[in-house]
Amino acid sequence: MVNMFSSRWLRPSYGFHAVWLLVNGIIFWDTYRLYKGQPQYYYLHQILGSGLCISRGSGAVLNVSCALILLPTCKQAITAIHLCCCNVFNKCGLSSRRIRLFFNQAERFHVTCAFTVIFASVVHTAAHLVNAVNCSRYYNHRWPDVNIADSPGQDAFQLVFKTVPGITGVLMMLILAMILVTSAGWFRTRHYNTFYYSHHFLFGPFLVLLVFHPTSGMLKEQTNWRDHWPGNADDEDRPPPVFIPMKGYTWLYVTIPLAFYLVDWSWRRVSRRQPVHVTRVVVHEPDVIEVVVDRWMSHSQPGQYVLLQCPVISGFEWHPFSLSSCCDLTHASWTVHMKTRGDWCKQFKSLLGVKARRDDIELYVDGPFSSPFCGVLNSKTVICIAGGIGFTPFLCVIHNLIRNGWHARPDRLHIVFCVQTAESLLWASPAIDQLIEDAWASPRPDKLEIRLHVTRPAPGGSHSGGFSPVETLLGKKYPNLLRRLEYGRPKWSELFTSWKESYSRERVDVFSCGPKELNRQIEQMCRTISNFTLAYESFS
Repeated sequence: MVNMFSSRWLRPSYGFHAVWLLVNGIIFWDTYRLYKGQPQYYYLHQILGSGLCISRGSGAVLNVSCALILLPTCKQAITAIHLCCCNVFNKCGLSSRRIRLFFNQAERFHVTCAFTVIFASVVHTAAHLVNAVNCSRYYNHRWPDVNIADSPGQDAFQLVFKTVPGITGVLMMLILAMILVTSAGWFRTRHYNTFYYSHHFLFGPFLVLLVFHPTSGMLKEQTNWRDHWPGNADDEDRPPPVFIPMKGYTWLYVTIPLAFYLVDWSWRRVSRRQPVHVTRVVVHEPDVIEVVVDRWMSHSQPGQYVLLQCPVISGFEWHPFSLSSCCDLTHASWTVHMKTRGDWCKQFKSLLGVKARRDDIELYVDGPFSSPFCGVLNSKTVICIAGGIGFTPFLCVIHNLIRNGWHARPDRLHIVFCVQTAESLLWASPAIDQLIEDAWASPRPDKLEIRLHVTRPAPGGSHSGGFSPVETLLGKKYPNLLRRLEYGRPKWSELFTSWKESYSRERVDVFSCGPKELNRQIEQMCRTISNFTLAYESFS
């Protein structure tokens, strides 16, 4: 699960980005004016010019972004606050939609802060390169204490590569470049482990360098500007200006968010110390594994996901998987479904074949954590769209409705499940068939609509007048599914037009999980309908 999006709170995300740009613009401009107009910086401004104002303004933006960028990574705290707020709103009879949409933007907010950090760092670096030239070019011979350079004409190279601000700045830019490259979509898809390690092991050195960057005291401010007003031509009867190193406040910006992050990380570290053992494994055709763990997981809800680590495979890698069933009052076990693609999943499947006993396989679990799909059971009208293994969060919702009864929301549930081959339906067929039976037995059988689409039909199937072996199996064991089987991709424009006419005066929550192309198509459909709210997750 990689990307999260909500088209209601950021419809599109222009509103949030406009506010973000406005806030950062105010921070930059306020700092710029401070260093340009305040008398204590007059002599320093004479040497550095606008480079001083730009470097300090971009530095202020950098401090704020570095302070906020850690908050979205506090997953345990975000999940706890998210669930608490939603429960309070639901008990008060209020809609928790906006709360869900707000917390679902954590990853987007993190990325926005990251791009702001990169942009502000580039501007800050460029301004200081100009400052390195100007501090020797405009050396103040009358008041030498204010100078940054040791002497007139000092080489700018020495100021950049032989001072604490210069060395720490260069190192920080190198770290940012590495993080930026490894975070790019094309790189992350091909080399996920490199992305993971660079993110987790480089941000610490970056923050340490950021704190030490302004501590050398190279920039100086005047302290007696009331006795010695800067710029006054009559200096004979006044005391000379007194300069002291400017104080750095970056540590104040970083300390509090870093403390939150460390507390959250420690909380998660303690909670995942005890390993769990795999109880049961079911191998589904063509390439899906169902892993069942008989271990109580507190505060688990449909739509959440967990991070799993198998120490036999790797002691560092944590991989996200949506819960396909969670613990409740009647079941103390939870389940995840894995598609055996990727190095880790293939090694895990091989490990299952080697181990004679399933309980010999140890897993460490981090979570559960909230996702955009935690609001499915709190919505009135829901449209769930899934592609392939992306059906797992909706499978958890279906299991919850089957076990606990469909007594309340959602009032209407539409499910569109797209797979490449009919075999890919088998792992979810029992739960879907049971939900259809329960809906037909309820007073409102029309509250459920399920559409199953096979995009690559097998030769000799019902689309060509016959029945494939899988269709024959579906007809015998799950006839409800066979009647809802369609071939070819869904005609999204027709479907959304129909839903728009049916719910013209209602808020409709659309949840999509699948390949990026599928989510892109659903996003385009939802953009044209004002009362449709989209939340999606993509996987690579």
